[in-house]
Amino acid sequence: MIIDARSLSPGEILETHVCIVGAGPAGITLAREFANQNFQVCLVESGGFEFDQDTQSLCDGVVVGDPYPEISETRRRQFGGTSHCWEGPNGYNQSGFRCLPLDDIDFEQRDWLPYSGWPFTKAELNPFYERAHQVCQIGPFAYSTDAWEVDRAVPLPFKSDRVTTTMSQYGLRDPFTHEYPEEIKRTSNITTIVYANVVEIEADNTTQAITRLRIANLQNRQFWLTAKIFILSAGGMENARLLLLSNQQQPAGLGNQNDLVGRFFMDRPILSLELVPFSPRLLDQTALYDIYPVNGVPVMARVKLSEAVMRQERLMNNGAQIFPRPLKHQREAINALKSLVLSIQQRRLTTDASKQFQMAVRGSDYILAAAFWAAIRRLPAFRRGDWSYLPLEKRRFSKFEIFYQLEQAPDPNNRVTLSQERDCLGQQKTEIHWQLNPIDVKHAARVQEIWAEELAHAGFGTLEFARKKEDLKFEKTAMHHHMGATRMHGDPKQGVVDANCKVHSLENLFVAGCSVFPTSGYANPTLTIIALSLRLADHIKTLMQ
Repeated sequence: MIIDARSLSPGEILETHVCIVGAGPAGITLAREFANQNFQVCLVESGGFEFDQDTQSLCDGVVVGDPYPEISETRRRQFGGTSHCWEGPNGYNQSGFRCLPLDDIDFEQRDWLPYSGWPFTKAELNPFYERAHQVCQIGPFAYSTDAWEVDRAVPLPFKSDRVTTTMSQYGLRDPFTHEYPEEIKRTSNITTIVYANVVEIEADNTTQAITRLRIANLQNRQFWLTAKIFILSAGGMENARLLLLSNQQQPAGLGNQNDLVGRFFMDRPILSLELVPFSPRLLDQTALYDIYPVNGVPVMARVKLSEAVMRQERLMNNGAQIFPRPLKHQREAINALKSLVLSIQQRRLTTDASKQFQMAVRGSDYILAAAFWAAIRRLPAFRRGDWSYLPLEKRRFSKFEIFYQLEQAPDPNNRVTLSQERDCLGQQKTEIHWQLNPIDVKHAARVQEIWAEELAHAGFGTLEFARKKEDLKFEKTAMHHHMGATRMHGDPKQGVVDANCKVHSLENLFVAGCSVFPTSGYANPTLTIIALSLRLADHIKTLMQ
């Protein structure tokens, strides 16, 4: 059943057994696991099934510290959540997301990384990773190169074992944006409330259990929802914000007795490096590092330091994707052409139009070659994947760009707090305090040095990179991977939730999503989010028996 919160009467009280706040990938996974159980479920979503700009404005916030994307651009208030924003290439004109699990070392307490360590090992999560593959509709739970090599695509022959190659898989966003929402609509024991914004979580008089949620629509007509169990799955920032906003009974916010809610916020910056090959033949050796389908599954290799080197050098986790690139003036021509096309589509030519045209003409050799091969492949001309399988096409490239994804060290001063600015519902907006610390820069520089040594030693080329924070070149300052703000730990003085994702001080409030990650690792978080959601769902089902 679907309820539009805009149609509810002020003060109305709704009841259910299990309430899930947020219908992104985590909330959708939980709801599907609860489908057709012998208890009622209510899925509360701030947005609707279609994008709504007024609702999206509730994502606005403030950033303090290093450059960071506009907060409203990093989240989506809509059924399906940020899956609507996934842009990973996945076949012709299809978008998706990159899937890979965290590594064993990510779960360990590393003495060189303060605040590291999960309350369980990766081995405990592996069965849920396998189930997550089914939810994400991707290939088998296999990430070694052996499982995905084909004749034309093999790992680069590095001369030592300091650098290794492992795989990533890509899944479509469609299951989360279309298929699963339709499935949930048809499920009899699940009620979905759309355009419903949780503005307060209310506990009982002992503040040891949650009794109800206060919810408002955009007209600020408010109603209540009671349940036996509540699960926050509203995203890496919003989970913390909701706890902090619920400060009528506990001034610091619910679950925040130890001043941990919102702290240890992490994201994942991407550094851009250039590899100048010693020989054009390197283009023929890198097919495994392209995005290409194997048995119907799009896969892509990544390069990373081995765990042995990370332990020996006391480094954080790392990984890189490799993409061929044209010369600088050719890249500028592509960007100029894109700007011109956009201006024409919007019917507003800028004063720079003449300059942009000249730049496009200067790189027309590359543009024409890209257009020709796009017609042959029936793929967009300037996308990152699908470049390696035609032998002549790759000759238009001259170098490689390496996107190095940083694991950011947990830092209690990187945090989600409440701004003095307020949204249209009168609620304090999100305020992010975020910066890269010396440990992040130091580790990034050393990783790049090792890569440069190994690339040169193997005869591949020269790696050009920066060693100082002010010289670092970012592809993106953050990947919109919001982790850590309700971190998991067995000790309530070190974490907001326990190993079962239950808020330590509240017996019936749980948190889902990557806000519970104690450390970020290198891997994109969605597969781990799904795995943790499946694990949490199993736990909730035992509580409801």
